[in-house]
Amino acid sequence: MKKISVQVAGLAALALVGVTVLPGAADTTTPFPMEIAKDDFAPNALDVSSYIEAPTGKHGFLTVKGDRFVFQDGTPVRFFGAQMNVPRKEQADYTVRRMRRQGINITRLHGLEFLNDRNGKTSFDYNKEAWDRLDYLIYKLGQNGIYIILDVHYPLILQFKPGDNIPGLPNGGPAPHAQFINDKVASIIHQRMRDVFTHFNPYTKKRYADDPTIAAVEILNEDSLFWGTIQEPWRTELEQKFADWLRRKYKNNEGLERAWRVDGKSPLAAGEGIEAGQRVALYPNSQFTERHLKEHPERRLRGQDQLRFYYELEEKYWSASREVMRKAGVKVPIAGTNWQGHGFPTRIHMLSMSKFDYIDRHGYWDHPAGEGDLKWRIATALFHNLPMIKAVRPDQDTLVYLGVGNLVTDKAWEQVLGRPMTISEWNTCLPNEFSLEGTPLMTAYGLLQGWDGSMQFGYFSTDFRDSLGQGSFDLFGNPPQILQFPAAATMWHRQDVTEAPLVAESLYDTESVFEWTEDRKPLPVAAALVGKVGYRFVQERRKPVVRDISKYWDPERLVARSITGELSWDARYGVVHVNTPRSQVMVGFLSSQGHILNDVRLQCANRFGAVYVTAISGLSPIRSARRLLVTAVGPARSQGMEYELTTQRGRLGPYWRLKSVGEGPAMLEAIVGDLRIRSSHAGKLKAWTLDVTGKRRAQVPLSVDGDSVVLKMQPEHRTVYYELAVE
Repeated sequence: MKKISVQVAGLAALALVGVTVLPGAADTTTPFPMEIAKDDFAPNALDVSSYIEAPTGKHGFLTVKGDRFVFQDGTPVRFFGAQMNVPRKEQADYTVRRMRRQGINITRLHGLEFLNDRNGKTSFDYNKEAWDRLDYLIYKLGQNGIYIILDVHYPLILQFKPGDNIPGLPNGGPAPHAQFINDKVASIIHQRMRDVFTHFNPYTKKRYADDPTIAAVEILNEDSLFWGTIQEPWRTELEQKFADWLRRKYKNNEGLERAWRVDGKSPLAAGEGIEAGQRVALYPNSQFTERHLKEHPERRLRGQDQLRFYYELEEKYWSASREVMRKAGVKVPIAGTNWQGHGFPTRIHMLSMSKFDYIDRHGYWDHPAGEGDLKWRIATALFHNLPMIKAVRPDQDTLVYLGVGNLVTDKAWEQVLGRPMTISEWNTCLPNEFSLEGTPLMTAYGLLQGWDGSMQFGYFSTDFRDSLGQGSFDLFGNPPQILQFPAAATMWHRQDVTEAPLVAESLYDTESVFEWTEDRKPLPVAAALVGKVGYRFVQERRKPVVRDISKYWDPERLVARSITGELSWDARYGVVHVNTPRSQVMVGFLSSQGHILNDVRLQCANRFGAVYVTAISGLSPIRSARRLLVTAVGPARSQGMEYELTTQRGRLGPYWRLKSVGEGPAMLEAIVGDLRIRSSHAGKLKAWTLDVTGKRRAQVPLSVDGDSVVLKMQPEHRTVYYELAVE
C-alpha cells in the first residue's frame, strides 16, 4: 500500500526524535476494499453484548467506593466506550444497539450547547427538538445497558447571548475561563446546570437527576485558569481580584514588598502595587517553567502566590458548582474537568481535581495541527506521522502535553491514586499511518493501571464510511480502530490483563505542590509500563512509594515488562505483546521479528498492524476454548491517498501533510502470515472468514501440527476477522 519514498521519509522523521528504527521485511501485502454491511444483530463471534447488562439501573445509581466505581448494591463496574454525538431519532435505535454489540457500556456528551436555540435571546432559550433527541437517546441507551456521562459546559463552544447581559460581552460570544472569574458568567452556567438535571424526560418518566443511566457528571470540558492566555475583558477583572487577594494577605505595598523579596530583589515593576490606582500584572501560564525561574529568580515567591490565587479561585467555582448539582438532585459521582496546565502547574490543578469523586483526563497522540486542527479536516492537517509505540525515552521524567506525549505513560501518571479514573477523550489520530495502535495499547495498559473507564473519541458517524473520514477522530472513518472493538472490549470487560501493584507515586503535600519546580517523577515515565503509577496528595511530607523496577525496565534496549508478567513493550523495535490466558495480542511493527506468546506464535509479512487471538467461550482460556476470534488489522487508506513531508516543524520534528486525500472505498491492508495457536481441540477446530458484522463468509483451511493449529492468513481472504470453532 505504501510507496517506498513515503516509508523512507517516515523512518528519517523517526530518527529526528532520537528513536532507533529497525525496518522490517519489505511490505508484500495487498490492500482490499473496506466492506460495508448493515448489522442484523444475529448472535455471532463479534457480539460482545453478553458482557453488558441491560437495562441500566438494575444495581442502582453509580457510586464510588475507595478508588473504584460500584453501583449502590455494591456491584463493581468498569466502563469501555466512546464519546458520541446525538443522532437523529430514526438513527438512534440502530446506533445504540450496535454500540452494545461492540462492547460499549458507556458514552459521553461534552458540552450541551446544542440544546440552546440558535436564535434565542438568552442562554435559557432552548430548542425543543434538541431536547427531544437527547431525551430519546438517553432512553435508548438505558434500554441497552449503556450509561452516559454528561459534561454540561464547554467554555470554548458556548456562545453567550446578548440578552445574557454579561458585562464586557455586549454582543455575546464565547467566554473561556470566565466562569472562574466573573460571577455573572458563573451564575448563568449554574442555572443551565439546574435546567439540565431538573429536566423531565418524557420517555423515561424521570428527571435527569433521577435517572441512573446518567452515570456521572463533569462540571465543564477542557478549561482551567492554569491553561492558555486569559484575554479581555476577563484579564482586567482577574487582575483586580488578584489585587484584592494580595491586599487581604499583605495589607499594603510594604507588606507585599517584604513578602516577595528574593535575595534582596523585588519582582515588582515600577508602579506596580496594591494601593489605590495601582495594579499587579499576572504572569502568563507559559512562564511557569524552571528555565524561566532560573532566568528570573526574583519572581519565585510572586509566582507561587499567583498559583495559590488561581487554585483558590478555581476551588470557589468547583465548590459552588458541586453545591448546585447536589441541590438539583444529582446523586452520581461528579468530576471537575479533564484539562491541564502549562507544564508543572498541572499538578496544582490536579490537587483540585483530587477533591472530586473521580478523576477524568483527556489526551491525544499526533493531534492534527494547523488549519486541520481548527476544522478537524485531514485534508488540511499537519501531523508528525510517528508511531506512539516507539515514543518511549530512557531518561524522560516529566510529562509532555499538547498531543505529543505517549498517551499510555502520560495518562497513567495523571491518575490520582485513591480515586476512580476515566479517560473520556483519547485518540491516536488520523491521518497518522500508525493510528490503529491506540485501541489495543490503551485497553491493555488501562487494565494494568486499573483505570475505571476508557472512551475513545469518537463514535460520530451513523455507520461505516466508504472512505477514510474527513476528520481525524471519527471511529467509523478510521476502520482499523473500530474493527478492534469486539476483541478489545472483551479483554476489558473480562479484565483479562491483571491490574498491577503500585510501583511509584508522584507525591506532593500542601506546600510542595506550589513550589516552582518541574513535576519530575521519582522513576522514569516508562515505569507506567511496569506497574501502577500516579499522583498522591497528602497533608504532611513523607517519602513517596518508589519500587526498584530494574528487573522490568531496560533503558538501553527500551524494553519494559509489566510486573504482572503479562505485558511487554519493546520501543526500539516498536512491538507490544499482551500475553494472558484468554487474550494474546501482538501490536506494532509485526515483520520486525517473530512473535512467541504462551499459546500463540506469529510470523507476519506486514510492516505494521495488530493481531489478536481471543477466547470467546466464556472464561475458558485460549488453550481449551471451543471458540476463538482472530482479529487481524493493518493500516487503511483511501484510494489515491498520498503523504508528503513538509518543511514545517512541530515539537516532534517535521510535519507531514496529505498531498492527496483520495477517495473511496477505504482500502484495508491485509494481514499476511502464519498464525499458530495451541489448542486442546486442535483436531476439531474449523475456521471461517467473517464480514464486518460477524457473519461467516467462507471456510478456510486449518492445518494441525501436534497440539496446535496453523492458520495461514492470505491476501485473498480479504478479511479482518477469522472465527475458529468446534462444531
